[in-house]
Amino acid sequence: MTYEEFLKLTEKNLKRFFPDSFQERKVKIREVLKNNNIRLQGVYLSGGKRYTSVPLLYLEPYYQELENGNKLEDVWQKIAQDYQKCQETKISIDGISSREWDYETIKKGLTVYVRNAQENANFLENCPHEIRENLALVYGFCVLVDGENSGGAIINYDRLKCLGVSEEQLKRDAWENMKQSNPPCFLELQDMLAKMYFDESGDIKAGGLEHLEDVDPNAMMYVLTNSNRVNGAVYMCDEEVMSLIAEKLGSDLIVIPSSIHETIILKETENMSVRELNAMVEAVNAEAVDPQERLGNFVYRFDREAQRLEKAVEQAEKLDFEPGMSPVFS
Repeated sequence: MTYEEFLKLTEKNLKRFFPDSFQERKVKIREVLKNNNIRLQGVYLSGGKRYTSVPLLYLEPYYQELENGNKLEDVWQKIAQDYQKCQETKISIDGISSREWDYETIKKGLTVYVRNAQENANFLENCPHEIRENLALVYGFCVLVDGENSGGAIINYDRLKCLGVSEEQLKRDAWENMKQSNPPCFLELQDMLAKMYFDESGDIKAGGLEHLEDVDPNAMMYVLTNSNRVNGAVYMCDEEVMSLIAEKLGSDLIVIPSSIHETIILKETENMSVRELNAMVEAVNAEAVDPQERLGNFVYRFDREAQRLEKAVEQAEKLDFEPGMSPVFS
């Protein structure tokens, strides 16, 4: 069965797996634009009177269960069960309950995400953002259900209008809250790989910038992320954080975007080949990184003196620019 056939059959047959209280509602499937222009199909039931918002479940994982050999009716039964569970906790169509649309409430969950600007050009037209080289900073908030993080949503212009705050306040509050609730963590790559700093929850127990003095300035590679290792690459765009790291290592920095979750940091040396590093990032992205989690195929550098993040270029290319001129990247 193809995915398209699965979608059509699901839209036609899913409702019979719901209890009587859902039978007056209509099953609908709609496409949702995700990071890096990835488009997913989500199912929801419209027409409910008890709720001002409804859940949406992405169908790709359920189709995978069908591909793995599960019976179609068992898959539909699971969709119905998962949907009812979400409805009971009042998770909305994009993961946000209508009861959470008060700014003072969601302010506690505000955060900043970094995304590839080119791959998300259409999406960026509809939401507040800032461009840093070929990266885009967007703003959103985490959802708390039963006291635990269960997801998040990007704040677009329509949502911003509902919240009744300015873009400037949103950006300021998002950075401030993120640094408090999910601070940057910087540690040697070998420590990350050995999981020496992780507790059972997966959060980083150490590695915060308050532990910067414990970092070996002569290590081969470092990792910059956040305390829960989710969407932590955004700290590569924080000049204060990057300046502290550059001063600790006593060097300009090479920044390799591993994913939207973390970056690899190297001390810049004269014999580095930016072309080879770019090729390495592109190969790793193609082979090992989920398309929704890719940040891009370019390597960056942080200029310690100028306190600025920029695309890295070969040393020979830098000589093509006259002194005092800023290179323009396409």
